[in-house]
Amino acid sequence: MWEAINLEKDGKTYWHRLVGETLKVLLDPVGIEVRMEVPVVPAPPVADLILIQRKKVGEKGWTQEQRLRLADGLHDLDVDQILIELKITESLNEDALMQLLIYDHLYLKTAKLKRHQLRSVIISSITSRKEFLMRHSFKPVGPVGVYECIPTCGGVVRLIFLNELVNEVRNAPLKCFASRQDEQKKAFETIKHTGLFKLSEAFGRIIIGLWRLKMKGALNSPEMEGITPEYVTQLGREWFEFMLDATPDDKLFSLPKFEHRLVQEHRNVEARMLTRQLQRRFGAVPAWANKKIAEAEPLALEEWSLRFVDAQSLDDVFSDKV
Repeated sequence: MWEAINLEKDGKTYWHRLVGETLKVLLDPVGIEVRMEVPVVPAPPVADLILIQRKKVGEKGWTQEQRLRLADGLHDLDVDQILIELKITESLNEDALMQLLIYDHLYLKTAKLKRHQLRSVIISSITSRKEFLMRHSFKPVGPVGVYECIPTCGGVVRLIFLNELVNEVRNAPLKCFASRQDEQKKAFETIKHTGLFKLSEAFGRIIIGLWRLKMKGALNSPEMEGITPEYVTQLGREWFEFMLDATPDDKLFSLPKFEHRLVQEHRNVEARMLTRQLQRRFGAVPAWANKKIAEAEPLALEEWSLRFVDAQSLDDVFSDKV
């Protein structure tokens, strides 16, 4: 076990701890381990990184429940471990990119992983200029706000811009750290209206604490110093208890259920994706097919998406034959 280090020395805010703690209380209940202070070499020092991995060794692929809590750019990475470097108050630059490549290479050896078992990701609060993306051959992949490049030294680097991620429930916890205030606001509103802050007491406290920092204008401020997960959690605990005491029981228990909202949101995403695939392959989608998609259960949508790969017509996709 690696020795602990003083994370609050010199009054510095260690952003990977704050974001990491937010992810930890969100993902831990569904069997995803989140670690901070990742060792990239056999002995100390450790790096200011976040590591995401399944708790159960040997599991293949994220479960449906886990995917619902992983943001765009993360839930589609079916690897054993995801190594994350954060850029919160500073713009992404060549030094940060090179640093992640070094961490990726060193950790691969330290953890004794194969190349296909690890993906390295940069999560950036500030959106980089197009010139930077072009210079390093970053191309958009999948969801909005997610990019990839293939370095000459091997591997793949994924880049996630928090300002660009769509305003969906699964993205809201990370978008709280976006640099643009309007994106932060939308994230907190999503968490509020879906009842996400009630997912667990620990998650509610840290989210409400982050919200209080935002109200003070401190969240993501380059001048912010000495903000720790413990401080944010304490802020959240105070307001969490106040809100519970101040909210009438009839309103408190009428908040929409988070899991139901997440499942419905996932179904809607699957439906939109299938519709776009059909349009690209077969042209305009007829009304009868749109109706089937709109009324389908998640399992049916998944089956039709698999059939789409080999289908020669819409009838092949929606056929009742097994």
